[in-house]
Amino acid sequence: MVDDVALTLRPAGLPWEVAGSLYVAGTTAYATVFAVDPGPGETVVVSGAAGGVGSIAVQLARRRGARVIGLASEANHAWLKGHGVVPVAYGECVAERIRAASGGNADAFIDTYGDGYVELAVELGVRPERIDTICDWAGAARVGARTYGEGAAACAVVVGELARLAARGELEVPIARVYPLERVRDAFGELERRHAHGKIVLRP
Repeated sequence: MVDDVALTLRPAGLPWEVAGSLYVAGTTAYATVFAVDPGPGETVVVSGAAGGVGSIAVQLARRRGARVIGLASEANHAWLKGHGVVPVAYGECVAERIRAASGGNADAFIDTYGDGYVELAVELGVRPERIDTICDWAGAARVGARTYGEGAAACAVVVGELARLAARGELEVPIARVYPLERVRDAFGELERRHAHGKIVLRP
């Protein structure tokens, strides 16, 4: 038995794969943007900007009028540019590339990848309360950053808002690949490689 307040309608024409991705990836992205609260003209850096959560977070931050710098592999730079995001390659000397792209001013940082990005945000001069990570809880504890993510915005109201944006073509939810349920091991293998553009979906 599910209470009706926990349900939202799937808009006509919205693919099931997209609708099914919104509860986890979509609401997590929503929570990260809410946590750092970007305003018009502010600069937000997003690590893992082409992943399942990051690809939605960059779009939501752009909708709030922020200038968004997305860290991603070069294969995903064209997609980021197409969504108004300034792409920056990750790897060695990434701090210098971010400073060059941001003009030396980063106001907020959303970390969807881990691997030292919380410390990098501090190095860039971002205040801890404007840093949010969904995976580096130890790093967040050390510097006092936020950890809003899965569960923080997981409700029917947020899912419904995201679904309506996607149905109107105002939010793209990239689907990296759809696997049948019996290939769940292959799906997790691809997920662990951490190079997928968008969400990996299991179809029952």
